[in-house]
Amino acid sequence: MNIIFIIAPLVLVAFIGFLSTKTQWLERTQLDAITKFTFYIAIPAFLFYQMSHADFSKHVTPALFAAFYLPVLLCYFLGGLVNYYFHPSLKKQASGSAVFALGASYSNTIIVGLPILLMVVGEQVIAITFLIVTFHSAMLFTLTSAISAKNTRFDWASFSKQIFSNPVVVSILLGLIVNVSSWSLPKVFNESLLLIGKPAIPLALFILGGSLSFYQVKKELTFIAIASAIKLIILPFIVYFTAHYLFHLNAITTTVLVILSASPTGVNAYLIAKQQEKHQETVAGTVVVSTLMSVVTIPCWLWWLS
Repeated sequence: MNIIFIIAPLVLVAFIGFLSTKTQWLERTQLDAITKFTFYIAIPAFLFYQMSHADFSKHVTPALFAAFYLPVLLCYFLGGLVNYYFHPSLKKQASGSAVFALGASYSNTIIVGLPILLMVVGEQVIAITFLIVTFHSAMLFTLTSAISAKNTRFDWASFSKQIFSNPVVVSILLGLIVNVSSWSLPKVFNESLLLIGKPAIPLALFILGGSLSFYQVKKELTFIAIASAIKLIILPFIVYFTAHYLFHLNAITTTVLVILSASPTGVNAYLIAKQQEKHQETVAGTVVVSTLMSVVTIPCWLWWLS
């Protein structure tokens, strides 16, 4: 199937969301209500169901995690070094460098990566995707918070509360527990989860598009461009090298890892930037620019992988 026809429906859903808020047909409070339902009910239901039913027996290998996370950490520290040595106002600042590094390496795996993979490859990508996603936020958020707290006492209690109050993290972990314990969920519960989770991906794409109209890209254009280039080009290239040449993973696994790494910067990186009060505009701009650029770069990566 032509890659453009695979990507086009996803882009169209996001564009409808963008038009809905840009024309003020939907107000921000209304989009916030849809967002609350999507991220606290629909997506957790979808993730819990898929995680609890996924077959991990063929995928849990050290090579899988190394092929993805070694490049992620490499690009994280690359972004941090760029900020640490070259940013005009946040030079030599650990917290600013950590936040910029997060913006250059944190992928929007659930909202962008997963829907594309489901359409391109099929449901066989779910197990690999969720294995990667399970540790994605926890690792990068922990690293960013730890580096930012270099000169202060790191509050593990507060950080743990932040991580485990995240509905995405909780739903994935609970689904994993059910999966490994081989519990059998009641049929009515499974069917309810399927029904609630069915609109999760389209709603997430709609919200992503709707949110873009509220971001402004005014300053920090150079560093937004650097972060976007690291995220969309350098990171997936290194993931392709490690997956294909270093660990010799199969074609489907390599495709999954590359597309997850080629997904634009996730919105949660902006929430961390707000919390740290560093690089808010840069990370918000990176979310916007990388999302828009990914409409071109992801089809290019799919073409390359094919």
